[in-house]
Amino acid sequence: MVGYPAAAPATGQANPGMASLRSAVSSVRALTIASLALLVIVAGGLVVGVASLRAQVDTLSQQVTELTAAAAQAAAAPAPAAAAVPAPEQAAEPQTPQLGAAGELPDGVSVPPGFDTTGAVLLGDPAAADVVEVYIDYQCPFCQRWEQEVGAALVDRALQPGSGLLVKQYNLAFLQETSPDLQPAGASARAASAAACVLEEDGVEVFATFNTAVFAAADPSEPPTQFMADALSTLARESGASEAAIACIEAEEHVPFVATSTQSGFGRGVGGTPTVIVNGRTLDNPFTDGDLLTLAAG
Repeated sequence: MVGYPAAAPATGQANPGMASLRSAVSSVRALTIASLALLVIVAGGLVVGVASLRAQVDTLSQQVTELTAAAAQAAAAPAPAAAAVPAPEQAAEPQTPQLGAAGELPDGVSVPPGFDTTGAVLLGDPAAADVVEVYIDYQCPFCQRWEQEVGAALVDRALQPGSGLLVKQYNLAFLQETSPDLQPAGASARAASAAACVLEEDGVEVFATFNTAVFAAADPSEPPTQFMADALSTLARESGASEAAIACIEAEEHVPFVATSTQSGFGRGVGGTPTVIVNGRTLDNPFTDGDLLTLAAG
């Protein structure tokens, strides 16, 4: 009879399955311990972060409280007086230099009748309270405008009996002239000399008419050939001048006087024409000055 085989005898070696299980258990235990340690570290960091954030919040809260209190205190305090802010200075408009009194012409200068010793034509009352001084050049376009808009009316007013107005006209000659002594005489010098001839020979009434006629005939382009002797003589005759005045005009008799009078005007500070002075005040604009226009209107 066949029996069952006999059992194998024990060899004394560990079971391989149990060893593997033990190793796995050890790994799980180590991983669990590491995880717990990590959790402890993270939790500690969170605690520290929360504490720091709370401290910052407390600080900000305190600052807000302080600022709120300061704002409330400032609102309750009276507002300080505003500092006065100086107004910006306005640019001063340029002013015409004020001229001093006219100087007398040098000794030895032959002054034609009708002029004073400063070289001015006297038109009106020599003792008048209101005195208007005018510097002109017969070639000056602005002087031509002056005569048309103000000058003729001003002289007419001055020549009225009892006007209380004196016009002192200085006839300069410098436009297109070639030398201070006006030799040879140019257009301005010839016209100014002719005006002196008319005044000397025929008086202020004829002079005033001739003065206006010369300005009316002037060429604004200022050609040096204008105001030749024949043209000036014709204007003089049409204005009522005598033959003695015509002879004086043709001889250019008063050119030296005009040269001296012109230099005297420059010495006074006259820088251009027309220059107008009313009772010692040099005008910025002789075409719009209220005092002057009132005097001209009477």
